Amino acid sequence: MIGDIRRFNRFYTGLIGLLDETLTQSAYTLTEARILFELAQRPGHIVENPGGKAGFLARALRLDIGPAASEIARELHLDPAYVTRILRKFSAAGLVEMRTDPDVPRLLSLTARGMAALAGLQAAADRDLARLTERLGDKEAAELSDMLMRVSHLLGGAPAS
Repeated sequence: MIGDIRRFNRFYTGLIGLLDETLTQSAYTLTEARILFELAQRPGHIVENPGGKAGFLARALRLDIGPAASEIARELHLDPAYVTRILRKFSAAGLVEMRTDPDVPRLLSLTARGMAALAGLQAAADRDLARLTERLGDKEAAELSDMLMRVSHLLGGAPAS
């Protein structure tokens, strides 16, 4: 079974171009695209207060508002310093911004440019997958969809949305 999974992984990563330097011939790597996606999925990201210790209220609000960038690093199993470098790159490119809020030290969010970059990446990925599956009939497409959900369930619990 391990050999079968590894063989499939090699097949699929080659098929969809995951080994290419950038994702869908864009300016972004797969990791960068995933971080853009994660930022868009969450309403606000509290970033560590660079000016010193956060007070009790700020620490309490972090749980209510959303995960910090370090949590994204933890969830994606990435080095937090690597995520920080990516976020600095995004900031320099105008994709993310730090907003101040009276109740929270600093919030990290995608700018309109960041949302547009993500929308472009998602549209390109959708086009690539549509081309990949265009030859499938309705029955085969439903079968493939069921198989993908089954694999997700068997290997990781509930399928990811």
